[in-house]
Amino acid sequence: MSSIFNGTTLPLLEKVARFTDKRQDALTANVANIDTPNYKRLDLPLEAFQKALRDAIATGQSRLEPGLSSANGSPSLGRTSATSLPEQLFQAVEARSPSLNFQDNNNRSVEHEMMEMTKNNMMQSFAITLMNAQFGMLQEAIREQV
Repeated sequence: MSSIFNGTTLPLLEKVARFTDKRQDALTANVANIDTPNYKRLDLPLEAFQKALRDAIATGQSRLEPGLSSANGSPSLGRTSATSLPEQLFQAVEARSPSLNFQDNNNRSVEHEMMEMTKNNMMQSFAITLMNAQFGMLQEAIREQV
């Protein structure tokens, strides 16, 4: 049964949904700590995640294996033997400041965080919409077999 799902883009879409969920947690923490002195904003490595997805799509892989970082710092993809991206893509790291540091050494920008949360929400909604469409097509195929 898992081969049915692995033959589609569902594994990649699941990773997008998981990534955006983890990223939403980090962005929410940034807003919650907007007044915390010495707090540094966190984010997930969006560019590295997008590159890993592009690489997987370009090679026709929907199943990904955890890999080590390549020389340029981006995660490397292995052969199609597992359904997970490198875990470092799903871990929040200190992100560069969208503005100057304030006197309390906090690099906050509520406007930037809200914009990133909106973009993240749109990406998650897109992935879930595509997943629902794929499940709908699978259900139709199953019904036609009966």
